[in-house]
This record gives sequence, C-alpha cells and structure tokens, in this order.
Amino acid sequence: MVAIFKGASVFLLIAAYALAGHLALTWPGGQTFAAALAVGAPALAFAALVFHYLKNCRWLVALADRQALRVAVAASLASLPILLTLWLVWPTLLANAQNLYFAQHLGTNALLAWIFGRTLRPRCTPLVVTFARIVHPVLPPPIEGYARKVTLAWTLFFLITCAMSAVLFFFATLATWSAFAVLLQWPSVGLFFVGEYVLRISLFRHFDHATLKQGFEAYQQHQVPPAAATKL
Repeated sequence: MVAIFKGASVFLLIAAYALAGHLALTWPGGQTFAAALAVGAPALAFAALVFHYLKNCRWLVALADRQALRVAVAASLASLPILLTLWLVWPTLLANAQNLYFAQHLGTNALLAWIFGRTLRPRCTPLVVTFARIVHPVLPPPIEGYARKVTLAWTLFFLITCAMSAVLFFFATLATWSAFAVLLQWPSVGLFFVGEYVLRISLFRHFDHATLKQGFEAYQQHQVPPAAATKL
C-alpha cells in the first residue's frame, strides 16, 4: 500500500508539473511562471546535491563544529551562487522561456538515446540486457536477442522524439509543440514501457518474466533514470 501511495504521488506530481508548464507556456502572460518552472526544479536539484556534498566536507566540519552551523553554511554556499546566477540571467530566461523548454526536451531525449545507443556498439552489452541480468543472471539466447532489440527500440524512440520535437517547435504552433513535448513526454514513455512488457510476455509465455515492479527496482539498482529504460 505504501509503495502504491508513493507511486501515485510521484505520478500526480509529474502530471501537475507538466500541466502547469504547458499552461504557463500557452496562456498569455504566463512567461514568468514558465521560466520559473523551467529553471526552478533543476536549480533546486543541483542545490540539493551541492548541499549534500558540502555538509560532510572535512574543511566545513573543521570550520563549524556545531551541526546547525554546518547546515546553515552548507545551505548558503549551495544556494547563494545559484540565486545570484539566476538573478543575473533572469531577463534572458524570461525572454526565451519557450526556447529553454525546447532545449531541455531535446537535450533530455538526446541524452537518453545516447545512453541506450552507446551500449549497442560491438563488444558492449546492450543496456536492456544489463537490466535483464540483474533479475535473471543467465538469459536464454532468444531472450538476450530480444533484449538487444528492445535497446535499439528505445534508442529509436528517443531519437524519433527528438526529431518530432524539432519539427513541431519550428513549424507548428507553440501550443501544439507544448502538448507533445510537455504534456505527452512521460505518458508516451510509460505507454512504450507497458507496451513492451505486454509484447514480451506474449512472445515468451513460458519464461519467468520479472514484474514491472521488479523491473523498476532493477533500474534503480543500476542508477539509470527510470523513464529511460525497460526490464526483462
């Protein structure tokens, strides 16, 4: 029950964030909110990583022997440079909010295509094969061959998404592009993920397939973004 609640909470949070971004981009006067959404989440994530690193640094422990003081110093060092940078570039971000969303969408999908595609090189283990071996250390040859094809399919999926994003951004309306890139990005990944799972169990009925939950846990164990992968 707890896992279901967490999963539903994450889903609702992502859906709310995507809907807010789409509305901010497409509604008149929403550029300020759109720019804040575009840079807010990455800035908070980066600040959190810097804070986690700084609060355990030896020099900071030596400088401030009290836990509360170390936390305050680490938080200041992690947030103030980011806030200053955002303040300096804010006018540019505000004037190019839609370009920022486009760069994020294109860059994310290109990175995911690279993560999957680079493992298809000779003498490399395809990424989905790696995922599958986390659950099944020894794979039958047909399953391993299928996993290689799934790796290729994910690579093509993200490349096609990049191409469609570019075409819609430059040749369609902003609302059309935003519906595709902001609203439908993660639902399309989820649909591809579930569709591949259904196809797999229909093709290999007698194989002891991992459940979607086991597959997701294998992604986490391998430390690859959950939406970017598929498991056997």
